[in-house]
Amino acid sequence: MRIGYLVALAMLSNALIAANGQAGNTSSTLQFGTVNISGTNQAGGNNNATSLQFGAANGAAVVQSGGTNTSVIGQGGTTSTASNGAIAVQRGFSNTSVIGQIGANNAAGTSQVGLLNGSTVIQSSP
Repeated sequence: MRIGYLVALAMLSNALIAANGQAGNTSSTLQFGTVNISGTNQAGGNNNATSLQFGAANGAAVVQSGGTNTSVIGQGGTTSTASNGAIAVQRGFSNTSVIGQIGANNAAGTSQVGLLNGSTVIQSSP
């Protein structure tokens, strides 16, 4: 009987270690310049990425794979002909993405695979 308890305890301990073994990731990027390019790739339990760009040409990509994924991309054009491009690719239990763009030429895309998915894209020209 005691061996059964030890086996059950060992199995429970391994399950808890495996569940907590995937640490989360956090990334923050802030760019000012004429041309800004940002790429973030995260794999872990809980992933958070924020990318803010201010320039004449802005490009950002976020790829996340994990339990809970959150992505925020903000792009602001500094010229009247500014171009912005953003993409968020997420795979996990819960995925949330927000993309906001201000520029003459804006392009955004999201791809989400999971149980709970939500995305918002806001685009405006000056």
